[in-house]
Amino acid sequence: MSKLLVSQYHTEVERIIQYGGSRKETSIRVAFQNLVNEYCKPREFRLIPELDYKTPSGKLVYPDGTVKDALRLDWGYWESKDEYDNLDQEISKKLIKGYPDSNILF
Repeated sequence: MSKLLVSQYHTEVERIIQYGGSRKETSIRVAFQNLVNEYCKPREFRLIPELDYKTPSGKLVYPDGTVKDALRLDWGYWESKDEYDNLDQEISKKLIKGYPDSNILF
């Protein structure tokens, strides 16, 4: 990933925090969504938010984003977390619910 894109992401997160006063994942995740989409563009992929994902048990879960190609094939997943979350616990909870366990970014 380019240093410029990451730098722009950090700048945008700081602006969101400055203007909104919040560091919660729901406030800052749009900045990360934009970062991933910029990374995806030259590869002809797109990050689509909140698509349903059918677990092996048939239950539906909703990753924060799914990377798709023009044929609608899944290439990866993203689940947003913030600095207040215990990342290991949150990952375990999501995997227990049936979220994808490969090519997912938390």
